[in-house]
Amino acid sequence: MAPLLKSNKDFMTLKNKLLTLLCSVLLLTLFAGCTSNKKGEVVEPEEKMSLSSTDTTEVRNLMNQYFNYLLNKDFDGALSMVSQLANDSLREMTPELKEHYQMGMKIVSPIRFEIENMVFETETDCEVKYSAILFEKDGSDDKRPNKMFYAIKPVRIDGKWYLTVADNDDLNTRDSKIDI
Repeated sequence: MAPLLKSNKDFMTLKNKLLTLLCSVLLLTLFAGCTSNKKGEVVEPEEKMSLSSTDTTEVRNLMNQYFNYLLNKDFDGALSMVSQLANDSLREMTPELKEHYQMGMKIVSPIRFEIENMVFETETDCEVKYSAILFEKDGSDDKRPNKMFYAIKPVRIDGKWYLTVADNDDLNTRDSKIDI
């Protein structure tokens, strides 16, 4: 009976071929798993919440009420609408955080507010981006920045919507920027 592998070189060649074959099968399996859904089919994550037009209207109404308080310089009224979310429950903002927000509200004197974008992910992970328009531009060639952007986080608890500030760790909604 002749030996299956005549030399160490034959063994290494066979080993490399088997390793290549194994890697190819593994990669094909992974790619097949990644592309198993039909083309054009959108797979929604399970944690997405169900949303109706009523929810959008409720959040938009809350934001409009908040904007009215701000435009009328009723900062206490505006702040009374905003809570802090901690472990999926609402709590009043700390005095330091309230002071921080009130100071920012007093510095900026916009002529109007506009909702730029609303994103609803889960009941406790939503975001409304809005802008404070500081003045009207003279025309389309006016390059002066006239907007400041902000964000606020609406949450739905027991079927009711509330406005919240970000957690201390989430600085994304505590900063603003000027549109250039």
